Amino acid sequence: MRIFGKVISSFLLFFLGLFTAGVLSLLILIFFVNTSKYVEIPYLTGENKDVAIKSLEEKGLIPNIVGNGNTVLYTEPGHDVKVKTGHHVIVQMRNIEKQKVPDLLNIPLEVAEQFLTEFNIKYDIQKISTYQKDKNGLIVNISPSPGNEILNDTIILSVGVYEGVEK
Repeated sequence: MRIFGKVISSFLLFFLGLFTAGVLSLLILIFFVNTSKYVEIPYLTGENKDVAIKSLEEKGLIPNIVGNGNTVLYTEPGHDVKVKTGHHVIVQMRNIEKQKVPDLLNIPLEVAEQFLTEFNIKYDIQKISTYQKDKNGLIVNISPSPGNEILNDTIILSVGVYEGVEK
């Protein structure tokens, strides 16, 4: 009987030791191993490749560059998502083609607006007095001038408004 008591006592002590070791291991993992902090992915769309890499590395993230070009198209995970430091971030790159100011001189305003809307070019309209009846409602000036490159800039269309004969 005495041997049976010692065996049971040994098993209880063994399982108590196992339980204690498990709890200690869990505490060590929680407090010492899992010390990564969370950071937000910055908004990088449209940024230069070097700026994007530097921004991610400053936050402790690892950039994975995908695609050709020097401009960031998007990141995965997207901006404002919280991830742990050391997380890999896919940075999709592309070349952004710069649009040129179209030559819309002497074209009716309605046609010019339709063209600019179709190609997602931002524009403002400025009315200019003219004494030439044939210039009424037509584009008489564009700023910046036709052929110049634009990138998310607003072009200004000057539209002729006939004022009658000069007195």
